[in-house]
Amino acid sequence: MAAEIIPLDLSRFFEHHPTLETERLLLRPHAMADADDLFEAFRDPETVRYGPHEPARTIRDAEAMIEIVAKNFELQKTIRFGFELKSEHKTIGWCDLHHIAPEHHRLELGYSLSPRYCGKGYMTEAVREIICFALEDMGFHRIEASCDPRNVKSIRVAERCGMMHEATFRENEICKGEWVSNAIYAILRG
Repeated sequence: MAAEIIPLDLSRFFEHHPTLETERLLLRPHAMADADDLFEAFRDPETVRYGPHEPARTIRDAEAMIEIVAKNFELQKTIRFGFELKSEHKTIGWCDLHHIAPEHHRLELGYSLSPRYCGKGYMTEAVREIICFALEDMGFHRIEASCDPRNVKSIRVAERCGMMHEATFRENEICKGEWVSNAIYAILRG
């Protein structure tokens, strides 16, 4: 007989937003003070190229994103970590934990980085830390990432963080008016 698997109790992680730290980054909740940095990053079409969002057009778009992220945290739907580059005190990207399924000990992560900071290892550094937090501290068994197969940078991050390619669902979603595929990467605890 299989052992009973009890759903994870994640309530303590939603009482106060967790903050993590790496050598170069502070991984923390977004604040309204980040709006200028987020606007700078997300007005660049390259930042949102492979996702459902359009580039930010005004600072208000960045502020609205911060408000939505805070609301989703309150609703216990998402935990988003903004990446503050400690040497510059500047927010350069984010990673969020979403599609949280405590009954299955599974969640999905997504991430984005300002193109200006790509190629310096920041994303891999942050995602590794967040994966470790989700597996070890939160107790998840499985973490998934869904990447557009054309997004080579995102796939490289997933692979560098120990995630394995499990499947590619061909043309399974419509994003920005076109069929897109999803490459599924995952890592298991242990």
